[in-house]
Amino acid sequence: MNKKITTRAARAALASDDNERKQAVINELEAIASGEVTDVLSWDEMGRVQVRPSDQLSPRARRSIKKVKITPHEHGNSIEVEMHDKLSALRLLAKHRGLLEPNSDESRPSMIGINVTGPKTTTYAVKEDDDDEVAEEK
Repeated sequence: MNKKITTRAARAALASDDNERKQAVINELEAIASGEVTDVLSWDEMGRVQVRPSDQLSPRARRSIKKVKITPHEHGNSIEVEMHDKLSALRLLAKHRGLLEPNSDESRPSMIGINVTGPKTTTYAVKEDDDDEVAEEK
């Protein structure tokens, strides 16, 4: 696949009936899952790091790269290589091949109801006395 694929699109493709699309996604995920930084970088005994020329990178290595950034400095180049998320790719592959539990989100409620109950109230009735008349002292 030439176009980068999102996790959501990969899940949809793996769930589809299109076998060609499924296989393309599986190939992409396998490349990401098996990619290693040593496919892209090399270093010598002195710790000098070099990026391999792009024409020498394997298709697997090219698929596993997310970003390469080279910033020149007065003492050499600063090299940053970011690879795609290997664990996400492995998780999707394992789930597709039945090595993980199926998605249990389907059995979870989509909305949770909350019942709020206030404090119990007590009503008191005021009873009037019949002996309200006060005897006058004479």
